[in-house]
Parts: sequence; structure tokens; C-alpha cells
Amino acid sequence: MNGLILSGSVLATGAAATGALFWRYRIRRRGRYSNLAALRPGFLEQRPAGFRIDAQQDQARDAFRQDLITRVDDALAPETFSLARTEASAAAPHVERSYVPAHKQGGTISYESMHELAPTCLAIYHSPVLRDWLSEVIGDKVVPTADYDQSSCSLLVYDRAGDHIGWHYDHNFYRGRHFTVLISLINRSAAGELSASLLQQQRSDGSERTFDTSENTLVLFEGARVRHRATAIAEGDLRTILSMTYSTDPRTGPIKELARRVKDMAFFGLRALWD
Repeated sequence: MNGLILSGSVLATGAAATGALFWRYRIRRRGRYSNLAALRPGFLEQRPAGFRIDAQQDQARDAFRQDLITRVDDALAPETFSLARTEASAAAPHVERSYVPAHKQGGTISYESMHELAPTCLAIYHSPVLRDWLSEVIGDKVVPTADYDQSSCSLLVYDRAGDHIGWHYDHNFYRGRHFTVLISLINRSAAGELSASLLQQQRSDGSERTFDTSENTLVLFEGARVRHRATAIAEGDLRTILSMTYSTDPRTGPIKELARRVKDMAFFGLRALWD
């Protein structure tokens, strides 16, 4: 009996110590996100992003409000696109690879890492010009999602044969509507043509629609209502996408937040549960 009591005491002490360490870690992480948010305004002021989207607003708005998905060509100004593309190439060694059987494989650069590795991409995400344009196209004001959401602004890297993501909807973990913006930074084959990967939408009648994702193309869609996929790349292909998420109300609750972290395990592994 004394042995059982001692064992129970040891387990309780161990659990308490583990819990204390976890919360200390979480507090440090929250401090990290707060620091990033505090430094960001001055950081972004030094890196204004340029766009070429104004002339395409009416066409994009009409298409989006009909199909909840739209695209525009030459979205970024040449200098901004060149800087973002260079950052995406340089960030390649820092990619976090993930694999979900029968669903996806590929690499990701997280939102937190973007602050150090891809400042121009970060400036694009937080640009008031882009945010106002998106709000007009969507018909409702949108804002960036949470600093602790590693998928708020990320680089999706397909650099190994077979990298892809299968048919899916984007789960909405926020109180408001949730939108995804993709800008193609690198999309090429070994021969210098477009990669084999295709961005496709599956309509309600089962038919498929393919979207041109040439470099510097922007695609906006409401992923919770648009079923989509990116088909596999071939040997020697490289496809790098700037992925950005916005919401009409980015607040969330504990259950949705846990669900979001579980989802992010497909991109960032187990660390998504506590980071």
C-alpha cells in the first residue's frame, strides 16, 4: 500500500512539473508573438509592397462573387515580385517537410520564420493596399489572421517529385469568414516551362476547373466553400507559393483553436500543438 501511495505521489509530482514547464513555454511563446507584432509596423514601413491589381478589381470582384474564387495576372509590381521570389529561393534550406498518406506531401515556411527569412512576403501580407483591394472584391472587410497561426502567412514549397495536396476544403477556425490568397512566386519545370502541378477547383456538379498559376499570378478563394487541390509536380519541377489567410473576424474559441492546431500538424508536425 505504501508503495502505491509513493508511486502515486511521484506521478502527481511529475505531472505537476510537466504542466508547469508547458505553461512556462507557452508564456514565452506568447511573449515572442507579442514582440513580433510590436516590431512589425516599423519593420514593414521600410519595405512597402507594390501591386498591379487596381485595374483588375472589377473583373475580379464579379468573378469572385459568382464562384467564390478568382485570379489576376501580374499581381505584384516587378521590384516587389523580384524581391519576394529571391527570398523564397533563399528560404529553401529552412523548409519543414511533411507527409500525410494519400493526402499531401510538401514543404512549408511558417509565419514566424517569415519574419526573418521573407520580409518582403510579410510586407505583401500586411499591406493595406492589398487588404483594401481584397475587402472590395469580397464585399466585406478582411484583416490578417492571428500571429500564433503559423499558416497566416507562409511559403508552400513543392520541390520533390510527387509533392501535392489532394482534394479538400479549408476548415474555418475563426468566427468570421475565412479566405485564402495564393501568389505564385516560382513555378517552373527543369526545362524552364511551367511545372506539372495544377491548381484545380471541383464544382458542385463534379466537373473540374483548372486555374493558370503562372509566376506572379494571384488567386483568391473562400476555401471552406471551394473544394480544391494542387496536383503533383514532376521530377525537376519547383513550385513555391506565397499563401496568406484573411478573415472578416479572426477571433476564435478554445475548441476551434485546438482543431486548428491539429490541422497544422499536417504542415509543421507535432510542434503545431504547442507552438
